[in-house]
Amino acid sequence: MPSIRHILSASILAALLPCAAQADTIVLRAERATAGADPHTSARMVEVELKPESRKALADFTRERVGKRIQLRSNGVLLSSATLMSPLEGGSFRITAGEHGFEGKSAEEIAQGIMKSGELTVDDENTAK
Repeated sequence: MPSIRHILSASILAALLPCAAQADTIVLRAERATAGADPHTSARMVEVELKPESRKALADFTRERVGKRIQLRSNGVLLSSATLMSPLEGGSFRITAGEHGFEGKSAEEIAQGIMKSGELTVDDENTAK
C-alpha cells in the first residue's frame, strides 16, 4: 500500500510536469539554397528560400520566441544560434558563416546538403542535439 508521502510526491510531480520547459523542434522544407558572399562583408553565406508551408511554420515558431535563443541546423550541422529580435516572417533568409565557416563546412557544402535533404530544423537553444 502506498504511503501518504509517496502519494503526495506523485501528486506534486504530476502538478509540476506541465510547467517543465519544453523544447520544440520544427522541420522546414527548402525550395532553394544557394551559396554566395555577403555584399557588405564578403563573408560566405547561404541564402535559403522556403516552401510556402514552411514560411508559416517558421513565422509561428519564431513569433512565440521573440527574446529567446533558437538554433538552425542542416543535416546535424549547427548553422546559427541567435536571440530572436522579431519573428521571421519572410519566405527567405540568409545565414552568414562564422569565422571558421559552418562547423568546418563551406557555404557551398551547406547549400548542397540543404538541397539534397530539402530540409532544415529549428529548435529552442536548450534542445540537446
